Amino acid sequence: MYFQFSATEGRDSRIAPIHELNRARLAALVRQIPLLALVVAGNALALAAIALQSAPLPLALAAPVALMLGGALAALGWTRRAAHPVGEGDAGRVLRRVNLCSAGFTLVYVVWVTALYLHVDPAQRSAIIYALAVTGMFAIFALAQLPKTALLIGGMGLPGFAWLLMTAGDSTSLLEGANLLLVLLALFLSVNGASRDFEALVAARAKASRLAEDNRRLAEADALTGLANRRAFFARVAEEIARGPEAGALAMGVVDLDGFKPVNDLYGHALGDKALCECAERLRMLEREGAVVARLGGDEFAVLFTGRKAEAEMAALGARICAALKAPVRIDDAAAALSCSIGFARFPEEARDAQQLYERADFALYHAKQNHRGEAVLFTPEHETNMRMIAQIEQCLRRANLEQEIQLEFQPLFDAVEQTIVSFEALARWNSPELGAVSPNLFVPVAERSEIIHALTRTVLRKALKAARSWPDYVGVSLNLSARDLLSPRALTQIVAIIEASGVKTSRIDIEVTETSLLTDFVKAEAALAMLKRLGLKISLDDFGTGYSSLAYIHRLPLDKIKIDRSFIQEMHGNGVARDIVKSLIGLIGNLKLQCVTEGVETSEQFDLLRKFGCNVVQGFLFSRPIPQDEAPRFIAEVEAGRRPAERAAG
Repeated sequence: MYFQFSATEGRDSRIAPIHELNRARLAALVRQIPLLALVVAGNALALAAIALQSAPLPLALAAPVALMLGGALAALGWTRRAAHPVGEGDAGRVLRRVNLCSAGFTLVYVVWVTALYLHVDPAQRSAIIYALAVTGMFAIFALAQLPKTALLIGGMGLPGFAWLLMTAGDSTSLLEGANLLLVLLALFLSVNGASRDFEALVAARAKASRLAEDNRRLAEADALTGLANRRAFFARVAEEIARGPEAGALAMGVVDLDGFKPVNDLYGHALGDKALCECAERLRMLEREGAVVARLGGDEFAVLFTGRKAEAEMAALGARICAALKAPVRIDDAAAALSCSIGFARFPEEARDAQQLYERADFALYHAKQNHRGEAVLFTPEHETNMRMIAQIEQCLRRANLEQEIQLEFQPLFDAVEQTIVSFEALARWNSPELGAVSPNLFVPVAERSEIIHALTRTVLRKALKAARSWPDYVGVSLNLSARDLLSPRALTQIVAIIEASGVKTSRIDIEVTETSLLTDFVKAEAALAMLKRLGLKISLDDFGTGYSSLAYIHRLPLDKIKIDRSFIQEMHGNGVARDIVKSLIGLIGNLKLQCVTEGVETSEQFDLLRKFGCNVVQGFLFSRPIPQDEAPRFIAEVEAGRRPAERAAG
């Protein structure tokens, strides 16, 4: 059985694995064996020169020629091997061949030197033994990384010649032989220690390499799902794009889970994490198609596809992903209903670089969540136009003098039974010197995506409270707070300061928040609303029914009112299901001991049904469109004079 080069041979677990140790040994031999071959060839020439006059000519010259030829071939072969590293599995095989060849080569060499020794005179014998000893010691050092091979080479020749010296019959030879044995023993011990140190060094290097690989993997992997993380994903995108459009096209999809935050709030973060892991596993199916799947953070994922894809292919792909994530997610004994919205963009069709590709996919996702929730949307030239318009609006907002450019309109809310004014909702209107009149449906979402919303909120609040000071005390004022306002302690402090400085009773002020703003960070939002409630403000939940409403969190909020979204009211006419939904919602709100407000009341039929169902407060064009700030006092006076709001609308 051939000698087995094993990393664990006589060593503990701190030694490197066998394949790593064998590769390190082989790398050392690549440098040492060519030099060793030259030394052996030179030594053979020296021995031949010593014995040329005494030994037969064929014996003296044949072996050196063969050794020189073999040494030259070995040096050439190992020099070429240095340029072509072997794989992990081949290293052990090469080392076993080295061990076998070394034994055969050493045997031939020792037999030849012994034959020379027998033909020369005593003086030449000492020179032969000296040359042999020097060459053997060099071979032992050269092969120190293969300790058994080194010991085999040293043991096959040197001890025998040391014995010949010791038995030569004179004291000088005896001392030389003993000294050679002593040196040989020291060499064996030194090689054994050097071998252990070499193995420990390789083990340390292997461990450092594994740790570096683990750190790299941790740096590029999402800790929760095991998918690629944001950093690794965008590095891959940049790498693919750097190859250029001629190397192939790309398609990026940004996936956002719809309804995850209510699940997280209802079941807790631990089970929410399980839901994220389940969604990640469903997305992994795309990896079988060559896609890169990553978790960007929170409940947002991303996918990257290589190759050109037509719009129809993207639509089919988006539908598959949506269907996969729409299936109920099992969380212990419960089942959570989730869905997803997706934004797609392609390179080079819609983007020139990685950043632009992500921005366009993200915008397509934003458009999907606003207009096609639960579906996939591909970035289009129309989206490009909208992006530029939004960027222009944002720049103008940043430069705007909001105190001068923002004006308010007020839409009244009426008691459904008494038809008296309950409050006015403040609605911001922006007349930009550069853009002209900008719809709030455009500039408010733009402001909410950045810190601009804080300045806009403060402006609207100051103007609304200033207007409210001129109204009767029974008329309140309501305005919306965004998620950024609720979640920013600094913004809330500024809002409270404006309210306290206004002189308006806090009981007249109604703060409206949407379900979406609450779900951004429910715990912080709940704390912020509780603080505002302690100040005496009223709290309303706006656009109820359009988001992911959950009684599990509604009952935890300090609410006074819930506003049913106008979309339900507009569908009541001729739609029995819509009427039943509105009736149920009104009943539910009443059971929660909260006031019910309905938006978008435009016809007398709608108003009559809402009163019949038990709605408390109504708002809509049937009673009044939004009116300019300076008309609000006159409007209040007309209502107080006895003209019913419905009659005013009809008149």
